[in-house]
Amino acid sequence: MPGFVLDFYLGYLVRWLILLWRKSASANWPTVAGSIDRCNFDTQTFGGDYVGVQYRYEMDSERFQGVLKKPYIYPNYAAAFARFHPADRELKIRVSPQNPAQSFPVLD
Repeated sequence: MPGFVLDFYLGYLVRWLILLWRKSASANWPTVAGSIDRCNFDTQTFGGDYVGVQYRYEMDSERFQGVLKKPYIYPNYAAAFARFHPADRELKIRVSPQNPAQSFPVLD
C-alpha cells in the first residue's frame, strides 16, 4: 500500500511540474483565440486523476490542436473543472512564434 501511495503522489508531482514548466516557458508567447473541443475527467492509477482539455486554434490561416492534462488529487475538483470548461468555450492560447504547433492554453 505505501508504494501505491508513493506512486500516486510522485506521478501527480511529475505531471504538475511539467505543467508548471510549460506554463512558464510559454509566458512570453503571443496569444490567439481558440476554443475547447472536449474537456473530460479521466482517472488513472499512476499519477492520479486528471482533466484532459482538447483545444483548437488557428494561426496564419492554418488550424492546430492541442491537449493539456491538468492533474488533480481530489476527483471532485477535477469534475468541477471539467464542468466549468465545456466544449466550444472560447479561451486564449499561447502559441510559440517559432513553431505554431507548440501551444499552451490560458485556463482560468
